[in-house]
Amino acid sequence: MVNRYLLRGGRFASTIGTLMLCASGCAPSGDEARVQNAKATVVGAANGKETNASKAATKTLDVNDLLALVEKTLEFNRDSRLLSVDRNAAWQVAHGAVAYGKDLKLVVEDQTLDALDYLFSGGEMRGWELTTGEILPSTGRPSVNAYVEAGSYVGQGHVDQFLGYLSQTALPRTTQVVVGDQSLTIEDWARTAQYQVPNNPYREYSWTLIALTNFFPDELTWKGADGKDWTLEPIVEFEAKQDIGSSPCGGMHRLMGLAHSVRYWKKRGEGFRGGWALAQSTVQDAITKCRKYQNSDGTFSANYTVRPGTSSDLSTRIGTTGHTLEFLAYALEPLELKEEWVVRSVRRLCELLEVASEVELECGGLYHGLAGLRIYRERVSESLAVGGQQ
Repeated sequence: MVNRYLLRGGRFASTIGTLMLCASGCAPSGDEARVQNAKATVVGAANGKETNASKAATKTLDVNDLLALVEKTLEFNRDSRLLSVDRNAAWQVAHGAVAYGKDLKLVVEDQTLDALDYLFSGGEMRGWELTTGEILPSTGRPSVNAYVEAGSYVGQGHVDQFLGYLSQTALPRTTQVVVGDQSLTIEDWARTAQYQVPNNPYREYSWTLIALTNFFPDELTWKGADGKDWTLEPIVEFEAKQDIGSSPCGGMHRLMGLAHSVRYWKKRGEGFRGGWALAQSTVQDAITKCRKYQNSDGTFSANYTVRPGTSSDLSTRIGTTGHTLEFLAYALEPLELKEEWVVRSVRRLCELLEVASEVELECGGLYHGLAGLRIYRERVSESLAVGGQQ
């Protein structure tokens, strides 16, 4: 039994219950009739009844119009769904940071502050538990350890989860982080993750791969806590061999780790062999299944890469489509991002989030979906700036 914090535009609520990782609904609150009507709109669309939003989905949007829609969706959810230090936890802030980085806001004693600045400067929040540890041989500086409680929706639920998310926010490695009575850096935290790879008790490296490929793209080897030389390839190979379908959130986090690894290795131009080739094959297979099982309305399967499936539950549709889009937005090539099946998913997610503007949503699915929109916007915009090339 754990606390789960749900986030709604301008309002907050908590519920207690037995939870499955990344699977939830959301209870109506506030204006009951208004919220039920919003849910009925989505259910109607799922049953084939056309709404104004679904009619609009049949119209062709050019890429600039689509990017404008994405920007509008990102801005609305950033400004209207504010997190609160009193009612939310670090788990929600870490997820929000994937979507908004330093632009994520946090309400602290009636003030609206930059969420990451607040936490990094020593601000207190449930689930934000960093401690210093042994001196790292590679730097001579203290290690930074983040408490892990498997499956937590308050603190860090997976090894290197917070660090992996923060690594996607373009924070400089020199960013200061107050830990206890010391001012350390994001790099100290990342060096700790690198050093502790041999000691991962859960044998789960999804977020570790994201962090290490983002923070140390030029380092091929390092010394681990076991005194041995380590490289990324055996970790990548281990992750690629796991059962994607039974992994957290339909395997989308594992696939994000592999997608980061594949793009990292492609940029190095070393050629895909061994564990790297297996990772590339796993990512491509998942992309094929995401497209194969995509629903006719543009949403992605509620069963991810396992089989087709949809849901009439609003939060589930946003969460499954959002997680999947986040992976695809990172894994696909720039020209592939402009293909009709991807465009339909982006457009549909924006529409669902508009319908959900008055509805409580589970923070994980919400922010992963918004992160997918952010990544899509950034990569398509970059490709347009250079004439369609990555």
